[in-house]
Formats: sequence, structure tokens, C-alpha cells
Amino acid sequence: MSGAGSWFDRRFRSPTARHSLYCFPFAGGSAGYYADWAEYFTGSVELVPVQLPGRGARMTEPLATSLDTVADEVAGLIAAAPTVPLLFGHSMGAILAFETARRLRARQKRVGHLFVSGRPAPPIGRPLQPMSSLPRPEFVGVLRDYGCIDEEILAHDELLDLLLPMMRSDFSLIERYRYRPGVPLDCAILAWCGDRDPEVTPEAMRGWGDETCSGFELRVRPGGHFFLTEHREEVAQAVQHASARHDEGERDATV
Repeated sequence: MSGAGSWFDRRFRSPTARHSLYCFPFAGGSAGYYADWAEYFTGSVELVPVQLPGRGARMTEPLATSLDTVADEVAGLIAAAPTVPLLFGHSMGAILAFETARRLRARQKRVGHLFVSGRPAPPIGRPLQPMSSLPRPEFVGVLRDYGCIDEEILAHDELLDLLLPMMRSDFSLIERYRYRPGVPLDCAILAWCGDRDPEVTPEAMRGWGDETCSGFELRVRPGGHFFLTEHREEVAQAVQHASARHDEGERDATV
């Protein structure tokens, strides 16, 4: 098992934090995507981007072959940490965050809140058609439609040669994921989606409410699949609010 230093970007750790926001990447994404969020977390919440193998500082490691295996390893590390975990994931990362929350509950580690965006509820398979094995031109077209890679990179064959194996691997992770029904989580879920995302509709997102017994809210915002970039401040505010409510609940319980 890899250590916490491999799985987590530790640049934004705080010795005084009471909560840790673990951010899981979308397909093809890395921990670096969340670095710009650090400015919003300087108080009781520390930012902890999750770094998957095969990218960033872990570029030389073999790519992950199972979402369940990733969730198992990350949950084990989070369970050993003293802070209250808050979990966020976009697209593929939403499933990783969800499965990690399930494993933390099994380890009797209370999750403060689960935040998900850009991914239908876990029982709904996505993508609807296998894409990881598409011929290169068609696969590049899919990436262009999703907007997950800059156009200048898509036009650069040498950079694509480096990125495509990772992208295909991540799409394959999603295609092989199989949801297993279980007891709803005991943490609240807050979900977001873009109003112009062709595959992630508000109707598909509402199913997340079935995965918790502690409250659910859906927020629909302008944008496509990567609406998140323009709304990161709102996400940060929601996280801060949730952590404050959790602390209030803890204080009330001790009175």
C-alpha cells in the first residue's frame, strides 16, 4: 500500500485544522487541479487534494485498475487521520468520494459531509457507451466534447501520446465500476451539476438523495460538464458552512 505522502498533496496541510477536505479528481485530472482552491481554506478546514497513480509526482507508478481498490487504500489512510473528513469529487471523482465514504463508515470513521458534482447517482452507469477503447480520432473527439483538456494540448500529438493512456485508463475505471446497493450514508450530500451538461442532467443527479439518510440538496448552475471551474468559490463556501454546522452539532452534543 502506498503511504499518505503519495496519495495526498500535503502542501496545504494545517496543524490546527479540525476538518480535512479530500478532493478527488475527474477522469484525466490530477491533484493539481484543486491547488487554486487553497486560498479559500485557511481556517479550520485544510485542503487535501487526492493524487491518483500515473500523474503528477506519481507519474512513474502503474495506473489504477479498480475504483474499489483506490477507495480501499484512501479510506484506510483517511480513517487514521485525526481530523473530520469532508469528501468532494467531480465526475469520476464523485464515485471515488462516495465509495470512500462507504468504506469510512465501515471503519466507524464519521464523514462530516459528502460533496459531489458532474456525475449521475451511483446506480446510473456512465458513460452510457464504452469509450476507453475507441480509435484515437474518436476518443480525442470525446475529450474535446467533454472539455477536459485544453484545445492546444489536443492539437499537440506528442503531448497526447503522453496523456491518452492515462485518459483511457480513467475512462475504463468508470466503465468497469459496478454499483452495489447498501445502507444509505449517515452524512448529508450536497450535489451540483451544470445546466448544459448533455449527459449529467438534474434528474440523474437527484438520485444521489437515495444514498443518504441525513439530508440532500441539489444545486444546478450555468455551464457544461466543467461548470465547476467557474463556481469553485461557491463550493468552498458550502464546505466552510458544512464544517461550521458540524462543529456546532458537536458542541451541542457535549452540552
